[in-house]
Amino acid sequence: MNLKLTTAQLLISGGDERLALNTQGVNKYGCTCTPDDEILSFSSSTATTISNQSFVLADRLRIRLNQALNSIPVDTLYAQEIFRQKSEWRELIGLSDNTSLIFSPSGTDLHAFIANQMASNTLIIMMDGNETGSGVEIALGQGRGIKIASIALRFADGFPRAISEIDAEVIALVQQGIEQKRNVLLVLIDQSKTGMIAPSPKCAIQLKNQYETRLNVLVDACQFRLCSATLKAYLQHDFMIALTGSKFLTAPSFSGILILPPTVTLLPESKVPNFGLMLRMEVALNEYRRFCVLTDIQIQIVILEFSKIIKNYLIASSYFDPLSVPVLNRDNLIEVLMWDGLPTIFPFVLLRNNLPLSRAETLAIYQALPQQKPHCQIGQPVMCGNEKSALRLCLSSRLIVEATQSKQHCDNMIQGALRVLSMLEMLIQPNSK
Repeated sequence: MNLKLTTAQLLISGGDERLALNTQGVNKYGCTCTPDDEILSFSSSTATTISNQSFVLADRLRIRLNQALNSIPVDTLYAQEIFRQKSEWRELIGLSDNTSLIFSPSGTDLHAFIANQMASNTLIIMMDGNETGSGVEIALGQGRGIKIASIALRFADGFPRAISEIDAEVIALVQQGIEQKRNVLLVLIDQSKTGMIAPSPKCAIQLKNQYETRLNVLVDACQFRLCSATLKAYLQHDFMIALTGSKFLTAPSFSGILILPPTVTLLPESKVPNFGLMLRMEVALNEYRRFCVLTDIQIQIVILEFSKIIKNYLIASSYFDPLSVPVLNRDNLIEVLMWDGLPTIFPFVLLRNNLPLSRAETLAIYQALPQQKPHCQIGQPVMCGNEKSALRLCLSSRLIVEATQSKQHCDNMIQGALRVLSMLEMLIQPNSK
């Protein structure tokens, strides 16, 4: 990796074609590689443009790395910095020193990394690709001889299935896999693109206790909408956890972290220097460090205030139909309700004349939104049924940190979200350009 690249160039390196900029200077997710303070960004379920503070931080790291290369070999320098970053993650989350962390360019790459180390007769049980990510099923299916079972989380009309039904289907599939002498990898998602948890942690814990080494559980928490207590609770049950710094934490896309409990051993990640990943990881660390300073009460106050106003607006407007999402439930995992028991993703379907817009119409409006003044970003369309898609208005750690500075900051953030919804209403109207 060439450290002579500019900071902006490094931030979009070391990934894949999804980071490439188009003729408008944005990547596949509609984000630039440099800050944009004017943007109204509520898109953290997909991706977020880097902040000024984080860009300056990344630039300082690049300069420091270049200076260090005058006296330290590149491989040694890279190993030292990765060790430092992993140590900081452990300290911030509160993990023990024997908890392994593996870095990877993306959450999809993490799934592929795990699948490639599974036995050839493994059955992988995953949740609906519409709710997890289009590339996850492909990544999991890369292992030779691996069988994949995908479980729908919603009905054809977009309404969520009961968690009891999902759990029952998971249990039946696990039992079938065990009877067929297969090892089983169960992928529990917490939270999905629309903010769902499935299967229930209670179900996954019971299955892990029953089948022990025959069953591995991977928690797909790539949205990173979890408090440290929840992360540690999953680890206590010997679950692996996949995270990314580019969703809730608003770092640039492609910064994946796999956390392994001491009982799980996988091959180490690649040691080939990837300074683009390192810079993105530094941004994620900085955003998480800022968020960790807040108390749980501070965070809950912002989420509850935002949720109340946004939900009321979505319900009252004739242009929106809030998508039904089950209450976040982690029974048998953690007893005390923390901020991550509150929704921070608010999905909704666009309406015109009381009818849902088609997927194509929804996509066209989503793509038009960044062209408005001020330009806006929200979560990209998610398939929710046979004919419709949902857009998502999201809270991020960055928005919450800024909102806790004062009531005025919180009010301004909420007014920005309402302005985005107002722009969507304008774009939905038949005569809009």
